[in-house]
Amino acid sequence: MDRLIDENSVKEIKNKFDAELKEPVDVVIYSSQGSVSESEQEKQLVTFTKRFLKELSEIDSRIVIEEKTMDSAEAKAIGIVTSPSISLGYKKGYKIIFNGAPLGHEATSLIEIIIMLSGGKTGLSDEDKALLEIADKETRIQVFITPTCPYCPRSVILAAKIAVETKGKITAECVEAMENQQLAEKFNVGSVPQQVINSDPASITVGAQNDRALIMQTLKYSAPEKAAALEAEAMKLKAQKEKLIDSPKETIYVTDGNFKQALAKYPALVVDCWAEWCMPCKMLSPEIDQLAREEAGKIVFAKLNVDENRETAETYGIMSIPTIMVFKNGIKTGDVVGLQPKPMLLSRIQELLK
Repeated sequence: MDRLIDENSVKEIKNKFDAELKEPVDVVIYSSQGSVSESEQEKQLVTFTKRFLKELSEIDSRIVIEEKTMDSAEAKAIGIVTSPSISLGYKKGYKIIFNGAPLGHEATSLIEIIIMLSGGKTGLSDEDKALLEIADKETRIQVFITPTCPYCPRSVILAAKIAVETKGKITAECVEAMENQQLAEKFNVGSVPQQVINSDPASITVGAQNDRALIMQTLKYSAPEKAAALEAEAMKLKAQKEKLIDSPKETIYVTDGNFKQALAKYPALVVDCWAEWCMPCKMLSPEIDQLAREEAGKIVFAKLNVDENRETAETYGIMSIPTIMVFKNGIKTGDVVGLQPKPMLLSRIQELLK
């Protein structure tokens, strides 16, 4: 029988496991295999899932695979409802579930989460970790995905990071929409990824969320009173940051709410389009701050978080980041795309402002 994971992929995965796996990770597959109600499609999906997990454990024995039935106490404890389903890290107190077979891009998410659980490091910022410490109620994040969606792994992995940092208080569940059509229809899943918290339709968000946005949305359910206080403070800070002073000597912040006002106010405006997850953006950020100070009185430099201000990003067709937009008297004169050394960046900006 042909292997599911081809030879080249085996080598890549082995190298990744050798470099990044630390401690063993328990992986459990739940199924109703053998029951009279099992459909032919379900049998095929269960067989695929078992083969895939077996091949992963053959690549590295620190991936410890078990099989359990849908009616087992463990399956009931963490809310397993689909055959097949997978749980990760349950013995260590984590509640991370793949609801359905790991087809397509789901396989990538599963491997990344195994590595995360093995090393115990999520990569979330210290500030986001501190926020998650207030979580005190059992909460469930469901991320609806499809196998061909390239944006879904990021959402699945982010939900898992939240589950890891809250040490089991929050459950992260990846739901394969095509295998769970009844559940997908319940929440009107049309585009993926789609996040639902505690089965509340009011919690639904569509599209890959940035770390802070999904964390705050989750805390509304896991620590509602504390989250409300934090959100009120954040709104106050946001209002302060959005104030457009007459002669800025530092980088300013623009949003969907004040972007048009900034265009009208500043004759020479340079906007750094960035996102929290973008490493080149973080590398460019200090250069923008230096230029804002050095060119104060001549050019105003601003930052636009594209994840939080999608209306403006879409209006100006921001397709990759970092992108620097240059405006003269409210009219866009050009873009500088990608990470640039400060002298080259300033030279290009000055050309566009002539």
